[in-house]
Amino acid sequence: MKLSRILAPAIFALASSTALAGVDQVSEVTVKADITAISNEEAAQFWSTIAEDLENAILARIVERIEDEGARISVRLEEVALASAFERSFDLEQSILVGQVNVTDETNNANFNSYELSVSLSGVTAVDEDGDPLTFESVEAELAYQTLITAFAEGVVTRLD
Repeated sequence: MKLSRILAPAIFALASSTALAGVDQVSEVTVKADITAISNEEAAQFWSTIAEDLENAILARIVERIEDEGARISVRLEEVALASAFERSFDLEQSILVGQVNVTDETNNANFNSYELSVSLSGVTAVDEDGDPLTFESVEAELAYQTLITAFAEGVVTRLD
């Protein structure tokens, strides 16, 4: 059974307008998270590479759009949500990744967008290889981490079109 593939369609919600940017070219992607703001040492250690991991996940999905001139994507992750997800051991109802996403383009003002993106494992329906539903209350931390990263990157890229 491949739970990473099964859980990949994590639910994401956009807390702003549904207007899409229509971005064809991207020149830069930056992701920031102030891990030092997380008071739980274990949580800070666990999330230590999230900015780099999310940045790489976004870039992997837009590799054909990368150009010297184009829109810039910046993401600022919310540290409180990171600490909460870790402290609750990735309970499916509480696993969440929240960040402010800004898309700017100095050569095309139409390529502007700013929104909060929230990705959650809550409500994910998982099935085994035979299509039978799986029931569980929590998932392994690494699987939850990868699922949240994948869903967040997909949410950002979806909003570019």
